[in-house]
Amino acid sequence: MRVIIVFVALFTLLMASSYAQSAQDSLKRVLQQPGLTPEEQVMTRIRMGRALVDGNKKEAIASTQTALEMSRSLKDRKYEALAHSALVSLEYTAEDTAVAIHHLDSAFLFARESGDPLTIASVWYRKGWLENRTGKPHEAVKSFQESLKLGKGLPGNIYETNVYYNLASIYADWNDTETQFRYAKACLASALSRSDPDDICNGYQAMATSFEYQFNGDTSKRALLDSSLYYNRKAIAIYESNAQRINFHSVVALLALNTANLYDQYFPRNYRDSAQHYLDIALRIGKETNQQEVVASSYGMMSGFAMNDGNYNRASELLLAGLLALKAYPAPDNRLMAHLMEALSDVAEKKGDLPKALEYAREYSHYYAKAFDADRMAIAKKLEAQYQARQREQELVSLQEKAAFNRKLNIVYIGLIIACLVALLYLFRSYHFRLQATIQQQKLLEQEKQDGKLLIRLKEEEAMRLQLEKQEAELQARLQTEEAARLQAEQLLIQAQKEQLQQDLLAGTLQVEQKNELLETLQEKLKDKAVQPDLAKQITRMIESHKRMDKNFETTRTEFENIHPEFFRKLQEKANNGLTKLDLKHCSYISIGLSTKEIASHLGVAPKSILMSRYRIKQKLGLGKEEGLDAYLMAWRENNPLSEDAAG
Repeated sequence: MRVIIVFVALFTLLMASSYAQSAQDSLKRVLQQPGLTPEEQVMTRIRMGRALVDGNKKEAIASTQTALEMSRSLKDRKYEALAHSALVSLEYTAEDTAVAIHHLDSAFLFARESGDPLTIASVWYRKGWLENRTGKPHEAVKSFQESLKLGKGLPGNIYETNVYYNLASIYADWNDTETQFRYAKACLASALSRSDPDDICNGYQAMATSFEYQFNGDTSKRALLDSSLYYNRKAIAIYESNAQRINFHSVVALLALNTANLYDQYFPRNYRDSAQHYLDIALRIGKETNQQEVVASSYGMMSGFAMNDGNYNRASELLLAGLLALKAYPAPDNRLMAHLMEALSDVAEKKGDLPKALEYAREYSHYYAKAFDADRMAIAKKLEAQYQARQREQELVSLQEKAAFNRKLNIVYIGLIIACLVALLYLFRSYHFRLQATIQQQKLLEQEKQDGKLLIRLKEEEAMRLQLEKQEAELQARLQTEEAARLQAEQLLIQAQKEQLQQDLLAGTLQVEQKNELLETLQEKLKDKAVQPDLAKQITRMIESHKRMDKNFETTRTEFENIHPEFFRKLQEKANNGLTKLDLKHCSYISIGLSTKEIASHLGVAPKSILMSRYRIKQKLGLGKEEGLDAYLMAWRENNPLSEDAAG
């Protein structure tokens, strides 16, 4: 068993680089194409870094650094700004926040030098992205809004979808489900307009998360939960059909894990297979993309399933498999290792293996202490980066204030010069302007007089038009009311005729069946040799004639079922197609009001058999002990409850 687990762990580590390697090879082939411009080489290397972010972060940073070096020789500074912007997310993912902030400052500098609105909008998006991840959501919202404003209507705005996605995430954290849903819809609409599989996955995820948060606010609205699962499945389907084009496989792993959690949390035990299906997807992609948290969570949930089933050995095996998968990573997450050890300790304690429980508890303490030390170090780095960022912000504010003062001083000088020129020009042309103004004023007065007359005429015509429209609207409303009353009366008449026809045909059906049974009995009697042959032939011909009449009635009864099929069809739906022909005949007798003795007489059986049959029919229809079968079937003819049940 351990050999198999080790082999699976090694195989998944190889698979983890397969997607990155495939994307890297594809982009390398692009770089080898003849005639590729330096600008195209820079953008291709930036895309290569993006493709490698889920696989090898060091290679991703190296590829983007190469793009940055190449961009410095280009005249257009936007390429250098884009390279710095890409390094912001890569360095932050590599847990070097200080370097990420430095690249962000450089990205703003070169973006403003380039003067390209789309590049500036992309850097504002990256600023909001970093602020959101460093615990500044309010500043992030302002930056995202600035990115949307600058990039609105610009062709090639590939950041719009991500801006909406991050805004939806922030408002989800603030429990503002209405605004979250609005941004999630905008995210999906933007993604579908671009046809990028990564963006479409993000759009579907945003919609799924929005519906899930709304459902958490009111768990009685199951339609919200169904919508969340629908969009989760849509995102996973996009991933499955575009796996080679997807850059961020980690997003889909989280989607699958969340879908499995929803099935486990809100659905009964018989949906366990669905939860397990999405857990398998999450575990597979989590291993392929080195997502330790997804791998540990997947094994943890599967272990929980086994614990709920009382299978402690299977729960222990799954936790050990998760532990082995984490140890296969170059740098296992100590906090996740601690959680698995804690779970193993709980399982061992429930199995009664107290020494093993104590051993796992000690391992838990060991890994938890290491995780705590790593958290303290990360917090220290984060605080140092924030301190440096504040210093740079203060320096930037000081430089901006000086620049603003110099700009204001220059504006004052320019204003004084312009004022002197305007004064000279005014003195030179004042007389000419006064003369022209007098002539123009006379013309304006004459024009205003004519405009007044025209305005009065237009108002009169507008009043007349409104009056005509009002009369036409009243006439139209009256015609619609009369038409609606006429249609309602026709519908009531048709419904009454239809119900009368149904009752007549149902009664006829029962009479025909009773007569057929009598005729068959009589035909059996005629087989007796003591009956005179001539008389037997004559009676036989009469029976055959009646049977032909019965066939004609069967045709009529079929038409009855086509006109109103709810009686038999809805009964079968209510009973999951479990009613026999005899059961349906029994239900027909009950619906027309026959008693148990009358039904027994018609069917030729003992009343006790009728009672047993009634009990079986109630079970098949799922009726409670307090619900009467007679009242239920007879009420259908008046209130049609079966249609309502089916609709529900």
